[in-house]
Amino acid sequence: MKKSSLLLKQFMLHSLLIIVPVLCITLISNYMIMKYSETEISIAGIEKLEVAERITDLISQTITNDAVKLSLNTKLKDLYGNEDIDVMMDNINNMYLLFDFQKLLAEIVHTNPLYSSMYVYLDNSNYIVTSNGVYKRNDFGDRDWIDTYLKNKETGQPFSWTNPRSLDSNGDNYVLSYIFPLTPYTTNMRGVVAINLYERSLCQLVNSNNYKNSDISIIDFKGKVISNVNKSELLSNVSNKSYVSHILNCSDQKGYFTDEINGKRVLITFVKNELSEWIYIGVFSLDTLSGKVNSLRQIIIYISIALLIIGIFLSFVISRKIYNPVKKLVQEIKTRRGLDVIANDNEVTLLSKTFEAMIREEDQLFNSIEKSKKYLRENYLICLLRGKTPGDDEQIDLFPYKYFVCGIITIDRYEDFVANFSYEQQFYLKSVILNLSEETIGSSFKCSGIAMEGGRIVLIINFDNEDSNLVFSMLKNSFTVIQNESTKVIETTITVCLSTIYNNIHKVRIAYYEAQHLLKLRFMSGYGNIICNIDKNDCIRKYYYPFSLEKQILNNVDTSCKSALLVSLNDLITELKENKELSYDNVMLILNQLLGNTVKYLLNQNLSVSKIFGSDFNIYSRLADIETLDEAGLFLSNIFLQIIEYNEKLRDDGKSHIAKIMEYIQKNYKKDIAVNDLADHVGLSYSHVRKIFNDETGENIVNYINNMRIEEAQRLLRQSNLNINDIALSLGYNNKQSFNRFFKKYVGINPGEYRNIKTH
Repeated sequence: MKKSSLLLKQFMLHSLLIIVPVLCITLISNYMIMKYSETEISIAGIEKLEVAERITDLISQTITNDAVKLSLNTKLKDLYGNEDIDVMMDNINNMYLLFDFQKLLAEIVHTNPLYSSMYVYLDNSNYIVTSNGVYKRNDFGDRDWIDTYLKNKETGQPFSWTNPRSLDSNGDNYVLSYIFPLTPYTTNMRGVVAINLYERSLCQLVNSNNYKNSDISIIDFKGKVISNVNKSELLSNVSNKSYVSHILNCSDQKGYFTDEINGKRVLITFVKNELSEWIYIGVFSLDTLSGKVNSLRQIIIYISIALLIIGIFLSFVISRKIYNPVKKLVQEIKTRRGLDVIANDNEVTLLSKTFEAMIREEDQLFNSIEKSKKYLRENYLICLLRGKTPGDDEQIDLFPYKYFVCGIITIDRYEDFVANFSYEQQFYLKSVILNLSEETIGSSFKCSGIAMEGGRIVLIINFDNEDSNLVFSMLKNSFTVIQNESTKVIETTITVCLSTIYNNIHKVRIAYYEAQHLLKLRFMSGYGNIICNIDKNDCIRKYYYPFSLEKQILNNVDTSCKSALLVSLNDLITELKENKELSYDNVMLILNQLLGNTVKYLLNQNLSVSKIFGSDFNIYSRLADIETLDEAGLFLSNIFLQIIEYNEKLRDDGKSHIAKIMEYIQKNYKKDIAVNDLADHVGLSYSHVRKIFNDETGENIVNYINNMRIEEAQRLLRQSNLNINDIALSLGYNNKQSFNRFFKKYVGINPGEYRNIKTH
């Protein structure tokens, strides 16, 4: 059994690779076919409902057009004003006019098979003209429509369709009335035109293009049936049915879902019409669909079984062919010395352990070689930088040429770099810059480097060309490329310092110290530069201090002139930059002395240094951490601006609260001022502001603000051509009505009357 275990596993694996996908595809296809069919039927069902909705809208539009034409008819206009039917019957002309108009209504009904009848009622008259005759209002039996008209007219509700009602005693002939009021938009008359529509005609139209075993019904938003194939349900409230309740509670305008009605599974679709407050509901039977889907499922299952039988047979054939060469390999491994401990394992375990052992040994050997090479290389470079001569066993053939230059790459804004990246990320990014540098410079020179602590990368560059101009030109080009590429990775700049050329490998240490010394020049030159050729006359420079600029700066602080202060600081930084004879130490001495005199100024002014900058703020240590002269300028600007702002705050606190209140009102009275906002501005409570204002002025603060706004409104009404609405908005009133109300309250007349009086 063990000898055939691999064959059995392969056969089972290949079989599963066939069985599982076939079963998944079969199950998914069955599910997707059913869902797809339901979705397609629901989409088609919704389209049918939308067609039914458009048919109803078209009927409404046709009825509206007929009603509008009727409202413009001269005969109706002649009837208007004749309110008493008995008086009209006494006059032969009025009698003919009345019956001619009745005949006109009958013709309109006769031309449209959807119409059952038409009613016309003129306000305050005691008769109703219909397509079937003229009746006294009190004697007319069909009164639901006129009651609806009078009720909606009184309450201001919109007019539309009425609920179905039966005009026959047996309750079979249902009609719906579309109420069209006579409005000022169509005629000068007042009244209503009611056009009665056969419910069965409406039902036939909305179901004219429907599926077999399905029907469309119409209900209102309260669940009352408006139209249905089953006439016994008309006017009944079906909101207690589960699917109707679901539709009424649903916020969607249209949709579909499945449900069971009378034990049968059905698909329900619905479309809501907000204008008419009707809901069109379609009920589609899923029995036929289920039968067709089940037949299709059986076909798919038969095909799947056939595929499984064929696949399993092929799995056995393939597994047998794969197993034969593996069997020979396993037998050979078992015969080798050192593998007796795993001789009883099955084929898969034996092969796995064998290859794992080989890979592990290979990785260990490779890592040992790489670590050894890396250690020897780094140790060799550190020895050169420290001035130690490596022993014979540590010699590495990295630098075959005579001339050397030491370069230091330092990451600018290193504190930000440390804050943005973890220690592992920092190490990785420095390694990226080191590899990029060795690759870029290595195309023209021999180059090898090492990443040091503190964001520095040291490079030893070796070459055989003694032309220093050419060498430094090529190095600057290479380091420019390195700077551009590094910026994309570390999101900050790098500064490069290059020593002069030395012709002996033992002088690499001198070159390294020279490059380190050049880093001080970054303070003067700024970030992202390539610094080389150190100034050898640094030691004989004279001391310099800008006394006049210091005096200007402190005077500007004393007078709180921020703009002049910034100009003076800019002049100081510019002068220090342009004075090429200044050393780094001299510049730092100037900045420290300026800060010392600033602290002395604060003490003379009895100002608390700790309150301005904080108890744990050390000006001198912060200055020592700054890397460039431009950053020092920003640092000094912030220091002096904080002092000025602190002085201004002390002066502002000395102002009286009432002055602040008056100043705020004067600046903002044209806006919609909230007293809470005013209190927040002053820094007091709402009640305290009201008390202060009332005590000082003897007036309510709201009345005071309104008086100022009304006085400004009076001026604008007298002296400008602005319309009243624009004046209201410019003074912070939300609308014209609010402005008119306040104006009349304070002046006694409305703004229009005031303008007429003052401008005429």
